[in-house]
Amino acid sequence: MALTESGMMPLGKIAPAFKLPDTVSGRTLSLADTKGKKGTLVMFICNHCPFVKHLYPALARLGQD
Repeated sequence: MALTESGMMPLGKIAPAFKLPDTVSGRTLSLADTKGKKGTLVMFICNHCPFVKHLYPALARLGQD
């Protein structure tokens, strides 16, 4: 694994506007499209990774919560 510095923003900071591709639907989603009342979580994951596939059910539950 390559060493990459994190560009994480401080927790509690308001997210900047963004547009990202949804790999499931093929649509482009913005922060306004996905903004939730309790917050918004953006995860950069690899859909074909065995570890991610193993976590699909838990990720789905997290999204529903």
